[in-house]
Amino acid sequence: MVYRKLWPLLVILAVVPAGNIWAHAGDDHQAMEQEIQELRKRIEELDQRIRISDRNRELKAADDEAKAKASLTTSVPATVAADTSGFTIKSADSNFTLKIGADLQADTRTYTGAGSASFMDGTLLRRVRPTFSGTVYKYVDYFFRPDFGLGTSVIYDAYVQLNYFKHINLRVGKFKPPVGMERLQSDDDTSFVERGLPTLLVPSRDIGFQIGGDLLNKRVGYQVGVFNGVVDNSLSDAAVSNHRDYAGRIFLTPFARDENALKGFGIGLGATGGNVDGLGLPAYKTFGQNTFFNFASGVAEAGHRTRLAPQAYYYLGPFGVVVEDGLTEEGLQKGTVRRDVAFRAWQVQATYILTGEAKGQVNPTPRRSFDPLNHGWGAVELAVRTGGFSADHSIFSYGLANQTATPRSSREWVGGVNWYLNRLVRISADYGVTGFEGGAVSGNRIAERVIIFRFQLNFI
Repeated sequence: MVYRKLWPLLVILAVVPAGNIWAHAGDDHQAMEQEIQELRKRIEELDQRIRISDRNRELKAADDEAKAKASLTTSVPATVAADTSGFTIKSADSNFTLKIGADLQADTRTYTGAGSASFMDGTLLRRVRPTFSGTVYKYVDYFFRPDFGLGTSVIYDAYVQLNYFKHINLRVGKFKPPVGMERLQSDDDTSFVERGLPTLLVPSRDIGFQIGGDLLNKRVGYQVGVFNGVVDNSLSDAAVSNHRDYAGRIFLTPFARDENALKGFGIGLGATGGNVDGLGLPAYKTFGQNTFFNFASGVAEAGHRTRLAPQAYYYLGPFGVVVEDGLTEEGLQKGTVRRDVAFRAWQVQATYILTGEAKGQVNPTPRRSFDPLNHGWGAVELAVRTGGFSADHSIFSYGLANQTATPRSSREWVGGVNWYLNRLVRISADYGVTGFEGGAVSGNRIAERVIIFRFQLNFI
């Protein structure tokens, strides 16, 4: 009986602790879940940190590798050299070069004969030209050359040239248009101290662009370009109108790769066409650099101009001969009179190197440079030239020039000696006579006779 009375109490006593136990168990389970969530969160944070650390390690390794490669590349220093072509700075991979050179010509002019009183003797710096050239990124060449000779400052050449393709290059800037053969020859490599009469009828430098190259294993050379247009034998840094000059040249050396007597033969043709409105009048000069052709007052360029320049050379051992012609037809206007007038010039020159070096379009390299104590005297060359210049007679009949002040034609004879002390230094002595037909009130203008000595340094 006693146990029956105590049973409910025992049940209560048994159930209450059990409930507490389950309650505590539920609380522990919730706490455990929270701990698990926190652990998961910490694991995710740790995993994220590990990933970031791995990525930073990979980036650092790549950066270290790039620095190592750069260090390997730059560990080879650029080279500096000096030779007959100038001072050269070149990167280790040859993609970047800078070449520094110089071109210096000092002349002494002495006029002789009956007409010498009207000319001034003297010594002058004919050309003073520092030269900067080279390559950037392997395929692009550049060339920059100012001139400080004759008391002036002029940019003669400033261009870049793309040489990516084998048979074609692109040149843009200021340079010699592809027309006259002797004009395209370097000032330092011509056989006489001043160029011949055909050069009076072609441009000196102009701003534009051209494409050119060599074909058939360098047997065919070609250039085609578009330029602003300049006065004959002149240069300019600006366009005077919206017209353009178109120039082209083709030159053939069909036997250049053959070992026979015709190896040194070359023949070609240069030409230009364009409008001359706004251009100034040309100044045609003698061998002694005196203007001999004067236009009448009030004459201006007007209309179209066409130039043709046939040209050829032949070199055989120490012997060389050059033939060049020039024909220009251009529009002139005075008041209501407007006429197309033709000018023509030609030259033939022959040279022979007494010391036996081979003659070509560039100066010879002496077999033995000047060094008398060691029996070296350089190379010696003899040269002769004749040429003529004439204008259409209609230029006088239409009043575009005065025949009592301007010759109808001129003829020159030049003889010279060139002494090449070495590849870079040359001393020249030329004697030139230029005769005239007309150009005086009565009869012919007095002939110009001049002796020119030149000391030349060509370090480019």
